[in-house]
Amino acid sequence: MRIRSFLVALTGAWMSCTVCLAAEFQQIEYTPPEIDYDVISRLWLFVKRSTHAPIDLPPPRLVLDWHVPPFARMGFQYPTEKYPEYPMQISIAPRTIEQYSKEMVTWGVGHELVHYAFILRENQWRRGQSTFQDQLKHHCNPEFKDLTRAIADEIWKIYHSDTQRAAMYDEVEKSCFNEPNQ
Repeated sequence: MRIRSFLVALTGAWMSCTVCLAAEFQQIEYTPPEIDYDVISRLWLFVKRSTHAPIDLPPPRLVLDWHVPPFARMGFQYPTEKYPEYPMQISIAPRTIEQYSKEMVTWGVGHELVHYAFILRENQWRRGQSTFQDQLKHHCNPEFKDLTRAIADEIWKIYHSDTQRAAMYDEVEKSCFNEPNQ
């Protein structure tokens, strides 16, 4: 009975923690149903644990952005020496919301969260810098590929779609093949 009470308390604490984390993401003014902040918050915790990020590292902003290039669905942007005016955020093209499943949109945000964590790790987790150095080439990095596949597995645990998980795994390989320097 004590174990059951402990598990119930632990589950309740985890659920309230997830709700708090969902509030950490800057809410998009109009949030389409394809953006599930609770699931994205769970993925953010997973990414932080997996990359050994500081526990208090906040996630980047999520924004719907009509300026995402036509060849991209979304992207992580951040200020660099070449582009110091870029804000640090994940930009999601509105067409992505219209054309892709909830699972694929969620996986895409998870993929961008891994870019965010890698960039910050490459910069010794100093989030407040005015510009960031990047070594990129994340897409073909074995750790990056493993993490983005693991994100697909985490999403599968929630939605249980084998078809969507296979599509996400395919995106891991396509990202490396199509954009090896990102």
